[in-house]
Amino acid sequence: MDVKNIVESVLFASEEPLKISDISERLNIPKEEVRKAINELRKEYNERNSSIEIAKIGQKYVMQLKEEYLEFGYRFSKPEIDKDILKTLALIAYLQPVKVSELRKYVGEKINEHIKFLKNKRLIYSRKQGNSIILGITKYFILYFGIDATNPNSIKEYLINKLNINLGDDKK
Repeated sequence: MDVKNIVESVLFASEEPLKISDISERLNIPKEEVRKAINELRKEYNERNSSIEIAKIGQKYVMQLKEEYLEFGYRFSKPEIDKDILKTLALIAYLQPVKVSELRKYVGEKINEHIKFLKNKRLIYSRKQGNSIILGITKYFILYFGIDATNPNSIKEYLINKLNINLGDDKK
């Protein structure tokens, strides 16, 4: 089998960015071959002006839609998010900007795991403010769920109606 096709399938199937060493170890393929395959794939996707790219995030790689095509792709994708994490996301969207310490009151200790997942999906941002960490939704949240960003109530309505999340009564 062709290493490049194997690496491409792994990047396509993975929900999270992957290190070359992780791909190499799990597939028992030398790191240099994985690195070469990723470089070739990045070049191919770039040369054919594809809507898909192999992006480097730190020391990891991910197959994703290019930013200018996200809006179109998200219109047809289904949320692949656990209901508990969706509730956390809903709280962030509803209360934003919101401190992590405030969310911990509603979500509990799972909050760190939820934040990591949502940041990897690029649905939320975090920023430091004094000793606190502040969270809010990104523009990708709007695109991901296809919400009308011009209507301030549309986020709340979407969360309540489409996701069946009741933000008032369902606090943990």
